[in-house]
Amino acid sequence: MLHVFVEGPDDEHFFSKIYGTCFGTSRFIQYAGWPPAKINNFIRSINCMPDNDYIFLGDADGRAIEEKKEVLTSRFSNLDSNKVFIVQYEIESWYYAGASMLSCQKLKLKQFVYNTDVLTKEQFNAKLPHQADRKYIMAQLLELYELELATSRNTSLSIFDMSIKKEPA
Repeated sequence: MLHVFVEGPDDEHFFSKIYGTCFGTSRFIQYAGWPPAKINNFIRSINCMPDNDYIFLGDADGRAIEEKKEVLTSRFSNLDSNKVFIVQYEIESWYYAGASMLSCQKLKLKQFVYNTDVLTKEQFNAKLPHQADRKYIMAQLLELYELELATSRNTSLSIFDMSIKKEPA
């Protein structure tokens, strides 16, 4: 079983919808707010169980990807840096990356931008139509999602996508 550590519900929705079939049998763990000791113990127990593995996802929140990886691996001593993937800037940038211009028009999203590498949650929210239900728009983005387009529009998503789809050696 693959244990997928995600920060919160928006991350879980994204990864389960877009990568659920790649993950196979998986369990999502929303870790935001957990103390480091609890996360460390959880990772240690996963490492002790045969046929279990994990990946750990986090937002860069404006930091460089490698810097954020170092922050996480120093905070969580049991974390293997090869299993850590960073979303540059926040998960909303990956949601938006998969929206074509036509999808943005259909959902009435404002100001289409092609490169989403530095798109923040606040910038994403500013693109939503006035009084739109954010959760509804995000769900619709996942329904209309174009992964090939998304990987061309977001570098950190492209890195994650290539890593997750690698054939085992």
